[in-house]
Amino acid sequence: MSTSAVATSVDYDSPAVRRGRLWLFVIAAACFILCQFTRSVTGVLGPTLRTEIGLSAEQLGTVTGAFFWGIALMQIPSGILFDRYGPRLTVALTLFVGVAGGLLFAFGTSFEELTAGMFVLGLGTSAVFMGAIVLIARWWPPKRFATLSATMMSLGYVGNLSATEPFVWIMGWIGWRWGFSAAVLGLLVSAALMLLVVRDAPAGSAWTRREPESLMSVVRGLGEIFRHPAMPGLIGAALIGYSTNFAIRGLWLGLYMIDIHGLGTPATGRLLFAMAALGTIGIFLAGWLAARLGSPRPVVLCFAGISLACMTTLASWSDIPTEALIAVLLVFGLFSNFFPAIIEHGRSLFDDRLRGRSLTSINVWVFVGVGITQPVSGFIMESFVPAGATSAALPEHAYRALFTYLAVVVLAGAAAYALFARYRRS
Repeated sequence: MSTSAVATSVDYDSPAVRRGRLWLFVIAAACFILCQFTRSVTGVLGPTLRTEIGLSAEQLGTVTGAFFWGIALMQIPSGILFDRYGPRLTVALTLFVGVAGGLLFAFGTSFEELTAGMFVLGLGTSAVFMGAIVLIARWWPPKRFATLSATMMSLGYVGNLSATEPFVWIMGWIGWRWGFSAAVLGLLVSAALMLLVVRDAPAGSAWTRREPESLMSVVRGLGEIFRHPAMPGLIGAALIGYSTNFAIRGLWLGLYMIDIHGLGTPATGRLLFAMAALGTIGIFLAGWLAARLGSPRPVVLCFAGISLACMTTLASWSDIPTEALIAVLLVFGLFSNFFPAIIEHGRSLFDDRLRGRSLTSINVWVFVGVGITQPVSGFIMESFVPAGATSAALPEHAYRALFTYLAVVVLAGAAAYALFARYRRS
């Protein structure tokens, strides 16, 4: 018997359900905030790692990309584990692994140690966000899914905000290594709370009365997901939003502001803070609009179109004034991450039997996109470094080449979504 064959009889208004979902939301949000912080600090750390460790532009791209390859490799296995063993156990146990990777990065002294630490940290934090999304799908009515998933993503941007100017202050106080280690300790505490307090589903849900699927059934379920005619479009959309946002905010913006506009780390930290704050609003707006309009499709296409316009502007405008640059980046920060609308589209296509696998099969492409974009952007930037130089400032046309590449990425993903991803309400 599959979960799709079992009727759901959850009393969403009962005190027990309200209490259970309050605890799970608080703990899942805390986990996600800390994960967002650990993945975002490289935006501020880029100049420090370039001078302290001697990392090249290509190596910086590889270090940050390693985190997302770790997440990407665990997405589909995480979905299988969600459907078979539940998000609670999956998230908690993988987080313990992530703590080890985080400590390796915090005290790494070479390119190899930093890359390995980020990769293991990515593996260990891979289940956090989608585990929270699966829990939301099981503990709340379907009509609340788009708004609540957007709320969870928006809260995650608290971690992004903390990795900007606040982390610059922490670096000046106790150093970046101990500041990063404190966040890793928070992940350890969050993992213990997830294991001890959170439950996978409320009483009466289909999941609590399921019969575990066989291995062949699991494989057939994955085939069913990837054969769906909308998947190419959803994959295209998932590849572009976060990957382009993170290439700028999570890696190259700090170096760009120093190399081209002569702004130091504090000013860059403030700009990153503003972009992250607007990103928090934009993510919530994407989910809210998808629910309000009754379809996520116009939200995805509109947000992607604005992101494309921003990248095209930066790619084509030579000697852009600092004020105009900041304005374009703030607009980009607001509209570049529209994943709640994508995940709502994916949720509508599959029933609870495939909930974990379907959502992670879409989410994996977010991190594949980042895992590709970070090293490719590093390769692009490295091609402009003078022969024999290791930490030289990059010229403006190097950054314009980067923005051109990101514009092409957005255009290709948005076109795939427009062609293949039709929407049906469920």
